[in-house]
Amino acid sequence: MTIGVWVLGDQLWLQQSALQSCLLPKQQTPVIFIESLTHAQELSYHLQKLVLVWSAMRHFADELFNEGWAVTYTQSQDFKTPLLEWIEQHQINELRVMTPTDRLFAALIQKLKLPIQVTFTPNNRFIWSDQEFQQWALKLSKHHLQKTKIAEILVP
Repeated sequence: MTIGVWVLGDQLWLQQSALQSCLLPKQQTPVIFIESLTHAQELSYHLQKLVLVWSAMRHFADELFNEGWAVTYTQSQDFKTPLLEWIEQHQINELRVMTPTDRLFAALIQKLKLPIQVTFTPNNRFIWSDQEFQQWALKLSKHHLQKTKIAEILVP
């Protein structure tokens, strides 16, 4: 079974969870970076930001390659075409992607309907996981609601 990793443009560090889940066989773990022109045109990216993100992606791809990872870097009109070619070329059975912080992009990945298992690894960019933050926010909102109700009772 071959596991491949798709590294997104805002996930450029070695400790990101999708790469960390494949550290031991890194020489046998294909990694892909994709510059999608259509995606860049659909969103109103400032040209300088886009150049910065793509430059950072290229540098990180070089860094991974120099550390022994099997890296593919591609430019394409879309994401699906290079992913399908890469999956076939490397005989990948599972694609791992660190869960994007952008929910629309996570939905875009799911809409690709790739012919293999797509596994979202936990996003480790932040101190708290999404679940921990939601639990905290729920407690906070309950506390806030209780204070609001008490204030309504005390102040007629």
